[in-house]
Amino acid sequence: MKKKLLLVSFDAVGSDELDVLRELPNFKRIFSAGSIFPNRKTVFISNTYPVHASIATGVVPGVHGLISNTMVQPENEKPWWNYDSRVLKAEPIWDAAAKKGLKTGAVMWPVTAYAKNIRWNIPEIMARDGESQVAANLRTGSKLIQIYSYLRHKNLLRGIEQPERDRFATASMLDIIKCGHPDLMLMHLTAYDSLCHEHGRGSEETMNALREMDGFLDTLASASGFEDGETAVIVFSDHAQLNVHTAIDPNRILEMFGFLDYHENGTVTNARAFFQNQDGSAFCFNRELDHEQMELVKDAVLADTGVERLLNETEMKESGYAGQAAFGICAKRGYYFKAVNNEKATHGYPTDYPDYDVFFAISETWPEPETNSILEVTKAAKSILGI
Repeated sequence: MKKKLLLVSFDAVGSDELDVLRELPNFKRIFSAGSIFPNRKTVFISNTYPVHASIATGVVPGVHGLISNTMVQPENEKPWWNYDSRVLKAEPIWDAAAKKGLKTGAVMWPVTAYAKNIRWNIPEIMARDGESQVAANLRTGSKLIQIYSYLRHKNLLRGIEQPERDRFATASMLDIIKCGHPDLMLMHLTAYDSLCHEHGRGSEETMNALREMDGFLDTLASASGFEDGETAVIVFSDHAQLNVHTAIDPNRILEMFGFLDYHENGTVTNARAFFQNQDGSAFCFNRELDHEQMELVKDAVLADTGVERLLNETEMKESGYAGQAAFGICAKRGYYFKAVNNEKATHGYPTDYPDYDVFFAISETWPEPETNSILEVTKAAKSILGI
């Protein structure tokens, strides 16, 4: 089978949300046309950028090398985001498509900055301090389509607030579809994720976001040629979220031992060791501590009320932190690793946590995948495109 493909990521919409999606008209339209695969396992570490890089390449973070949303910069209050596609150590789907002469359009898809084989590219960029958001996007994506989209749809934007940003993204992808007719369309919608962090999983605000996303799906599927049978649609979730009540920062324990200087904004200096917090997980980087000191730190961290366990060897390898971090930990349900307690739900947990599964659906009759991994999306996408 060879068709065009619309690949839509619904950030943080877990498998448990399928009961709601099945009752929404446009999700139902896609689901009834093909196959739904609930209760899949995402990759670890289960955060947006590593997972999207895995969907793009078909391999886990430990292989493609993009292991965190942000860079390891403990001294920086706002670490830089890992949006540069050139760091990927495995071939992304847009490069494979280009080899077959196929054209790609992408809007807000993570880790697509500087991707030369995406013809129409509006990458998801987090501007650095002192940098203009517009300038950052123009520097890293397709200039003409971004200028056109901004001038045409800037009235839809309210900074990076949601759901306004998704409205802008959908309007921009609609322009790309109508003008460019790409073979591969990559779309990342994040309103549910943002509102879930702010209001919690299952809140009224997140339910409203799902209903609005149903409208976005209708707009994109209809414009892409789904009704005429020339385009297949795959929708998927990258990770779920779990409701939380308490943030803890294991760097406080290192401060207690005198192994770093901790600052109220969450940054650290003079660090002989430090933790990179990843919400549901955290990783300890050792700079100067000896074995006995590291064991002391490990015992103290594991005694914390909010810490579930050490990450195992498989999880460390899959995440890409093996060989970089001395060890990793994961949080108990309800807890997460962060300097400030400002979220009601989050992700980054190991993939075996209850109520943390993801899903994908294909608008074609599709055989049961060989595994329950979300990476089956990549195999299906390549099969549809014939690459």
